[in-house]
Amino acid sequence: MDRLEFAQKFPYSDSARDFLKEMGIAPDAVSENAIKKAALMISRAFSNSVYAMDSYNPSKDFLEEEIIAFPVAKMFVSLMHAPNITEKFARMVLKNTFNYLMGTTSTKDLCQLLADDLKINYSLSIDPDFLAVVPLLDYLAIYFIDNELKLVNMPLREGKVFLNLNSFARFLAEKSYARVFDSLPIPQAQIPKKFHSLARSIDSQLMVIEKKNFDVKLAGKIDAALFPPCMSVLYSAQLEGKKLAYLERLTLASFLYQLGMQREDLLLVLSKSPDYKKSVAVYHVDRIFSKQLSAPGCKKILEYGLRVKECEKECTFKHPVQYYISKLRTRNRLKNYSGSDGKIVSIKNDGAKNLGEGK
Repeated sequence: MDRLEFAQKFPYSDSARDFLKEMGIAPDAVSENAIKKAALMISRAFSNSVYAMDSYNPSKDFLEEEIIAFPVAKMFVSLMHAPNITEKFARMVLKNTFNYLMGTTSTKDLCQLLADDLKINYSLSIDPDFLAVVPLLDYLAIYFIDNELKLVNMPLREGKVFLNLNSFARFLAEKSYARVFDSLPIPQAQIPKKFHSLARSIDSQLMVIEKKNFDVKLAGKIDAALFPPCMSVLYSAQLEGKKLAYLERLTLASFLYQLGMQREDLLLVLSKSPDYKKSVAVYHVDRIFSKQLSAPGCKKILEYGLRVKECEKECTFKHPVQYYISKLRTRNRLKNYSGSDGKIVSIKNDGAKNLGEGK
C-alpha cells in the first residue's frame, strides 16, 4: 500500500498529518467536494454507519480530497450540538479502521504499519498462536469500546497481553478511537469562520432526521402531541439534545414511564442528552421501573419551577398523566362507538400506568 492510500484509509495517522502539511491547503482553498465528503462522514457517523470510499482505482486527486475531508469533518463535529456526535464520529473511525485492516490479504503487514505509525508500544510474539504482545499498562489505556477486548477475555502473561491477528486489529481500531475522541472538540477559535455556518446547517439537518427517525420508532405507542405543556417543553428539549437538570430529566422519565413507554425506548430518549452516559441512564431507568416511580403532580411541578405559561390556560388537572389520558380519550372518542354491535367500547387506562399520589 502506497503512502497516499495509507493516509486516506487512516486519516488520523501521523502519515496523514504529514501529508496534509506537505499539501499546505489553506482553509479557503478547501474544495466543495472535500466539504461534501466531510458532511457525508458526519452523516454516516450520526447514523452509526461506516464511511466507505465509493470508487475503485481512485485517482490521486480523489484520495487527496478524502484526506482533506477528515480534518474538515473534525471541525464540523467540534461545532455541532447533535447528541453524542463526538463519540459517534470516533466509533465510525473505529469501525472503518477494523474493516480496512481485516479487508485485505496483507492484514498482518498493514497492522504492523499502522502500529508503527501510531507509535504503539508492542513487540512481535514468538508464540505462533499470537501476532503481537502489548505491555499491560499500554493495553489498559484504551477505552474498551469493543467488548471482545476486555481484559478478562485476553491471554495475560507476566504483565503482557498476547494478541492474535484479529485481536491486534481490534486493538489498533480502539487506538484509532482514542486518538480521534481525545482530539475533539477542536477549540472554536481555531476553526475558520466559513465552517461555522456549514456546521450549523449540517447540525440542523441531522436533528430533523433524528427527530423523524425517533418519531417513527415510537409511532403507535405514545403521542407527544397529547402531552401537557410542561411535559411537552421538557420532551422537546430532550430530543433536541439540550441539557436538562436532574429534576427535569427525572420528571420527564417518570412521566414517560407512567404512559407505558418501554425501558429501551426510554433509554433511547435519554440518550439524546449531551452528557449522556449509558451506565448512569440505565441505573436511573431501572430504578424508575423497579420502584414504579410516579411523575410528580402539578403542585410539585410548580414547586420545581417546571410549570410553563401555557399550563395556566390549558391544564385543569392535578397530574400530567391525567391531562394525557383526557386528551387521549377525547381523540379516541369516535373509537368508543366503533364496536361492531353498536355498543360503546370503553377505554381502560389507555395504556397508562396507575397514578401515584402525585402530590
